[in-house]
This record gives sequence, structure tokens and C-alpha cells, in this order.
Amino acid sequence: MNLKNAVPLACLCLSLLFGHTAGARSLVIGTISDETVKETRVFLPFAKYLATQLQNEGVTAGEVRIARNIAHMAELLSNGEVDIFVDSPLVSLAVRAKCGSRLVARRWKKGVAEYRSVVFVRRDSGIQSLEDLKGRVIAFEEAFSSSGYILPRHTIATQGVQLAAMSGPRAARPAEATGYVFSGDDENTIEWVLRGLVDAGAMSLNGLKKRAGDDIGSLDVLVQTENIPRHVVSLSPGTSDEFTAAVQAVLISMDQNDEGRWILENFERTTKFDAIPDQTLDMLEEFEKPVTALIGGN
Repeated sequence: MNLKNAVPLACLCLSLLFGHTAGARSLVIGTISDETVKETRVFLPFAKYLATQLQNEGVTAGEVRIARNIAHMAELLSNGEVDIFVDSPLVSLAVRAKCGSRLVARRWKKGVAEYRSVVFVRRDSGIQSLEDLKGRVIAFEEAFSSSGYILPRHTIATQGVQLAAMSGPRAARPAEATGYVFSGDDENTIEWVLRGLVDAGAMSLNGLKKRAGDDIGSLDVLVQTENIPRHVVSLSPGTSDEFTAAVQAVLISMDQNDEGRWILENFERTTKFDAIPDQTLDMLEEFEKPVTALIGGN
């Protein structure tokens, strides 16, 4: 080969080499939390597994990005800094309302595909309906808890109950509304109800059955919410249909091979991922507007 022909050939080889490198990228998995280190440890093996399975899509590595709040996650998804967002469905709906992210799969977390929340009281409280909570106090878990705040609060609001924030369970109670406080966790909620520090509590039905223990007989469920998915997977709004299909295929097949099952088990005991049923998607569509109004961009 003479020098004249060798130069164009070398340029072609370099072009192919660097062209392929330029197309390669990391797959970034995101969620919302104030425990960055802990969540990164939980999500990183999952991110790396997906990256390995998506090599044919130009993915070379898996990373994790933890957002501060809903607005931050919406920004990261909009900018393409996060590809896949995994979180509770109601938080995911609020994010979608801001950036147009796409719900693509349902996560069976700890063997549970869906859950419902309940509002409960002490059996000897004399409270028999939500109307009886007027002038009393209900304990929610925290402002970003789907099962311990967003879902039960939405259900309460649809039944005409007015809620007023209180600084603490011993603060003055509103006369014309139901006061509410945040307990910090489900165990506190149950303890506060049992001790009479608050009049009612809210959490998932499974959580109540699990954490109340022998005290479950001392409690009555006042109202139950609709069932919603335990967790959902969203993709950034700019994701192509081809890449979306590839991600869905990898997620849904994870429980069908040994490595995938191991990753799932260590990803907070996830059982599997599957497609979100159409009727569930329709129900979530109805939730989006009121949920977004409730939790806004925080």
C-alpha cells in the first residue's frame, strides 16, 4: 500500500474509532432522597447490571444520581442527566407533570406489586368516620411518603375533610378542621395513636399489619384508599422508542436469569418488574392533577 492510499485509510479508522467512542455513554439511574450515600449503594449494582445488558444500545457504564426533590429530579430528566427514574408512583406523577417523563414499568418491591393506605384509630376512641376527626389530629409519616401522606391525604380530601397543619401533636387543635402532624416514621405513628398523643394515623395497610404486632386488635381501620403500584420506573422525556423498548425488555426479563434475580434480591428485595396494567395507568392519570396540586414542586 502506498502512502497516498494509507493516509485516507488511517483517517477512516480513526473516524470509526472515535465515532464509536463519542456515541458511547453512561446509563444514569436516579431517585429522590436526602440519604445520598445510602441510596447510591442500593441503586449502583442495579444501574451497572442494566448498563451491561444495554451495551448494544451504546451504554458503557452505569451511574446513580440522587435528586434533592421533585423539581430537581424533573430538571435532571429534562436535561438528560438522568435516564431512568425509580420511585413511588405519586412522586413519579408529580415529576412527570413537570417534565413529561414516561412511566414504563412497575416494580414489585419486597414481593408486593400494589398497596393501599389506611387511616386508623384506637378502637376505644369513639371515632367512627372521617367526619369525627374534625377538631382532632391525624399523624402522617413525612411529606414525601406516598403511603404515609400523599395517598391517604388525597383520599381524605376527596371526602371533604379539611386539613390544617400543626407544629406538633401538643399544639392547639383547629376547631373547624382536622389537624395534622408528621411523625417521622410508621412506628411513631402507631405509638402516637396508641398513647392518645394523636387521634388517628395513616400508613400502608401492609405496614400497619406488620408493625402493630399484638396491638393490631386495639386499632380500627377508618378508611382505605385505592390500590396503587408499589414503585414505578420512568424514563426521561427525550428517550427514543427504541431505547424505551430495550429498557423495558431488560427489566421484565431480570427475574428469568440467575444474575438478574441476584441483582433484584439485593435491590431492596425486588421480586420483578412488569408492564403497568392499562387500568392502573388509567387510574394514575386521574391521580396526576390532584397529587401535583397537593405536593407541588417540592
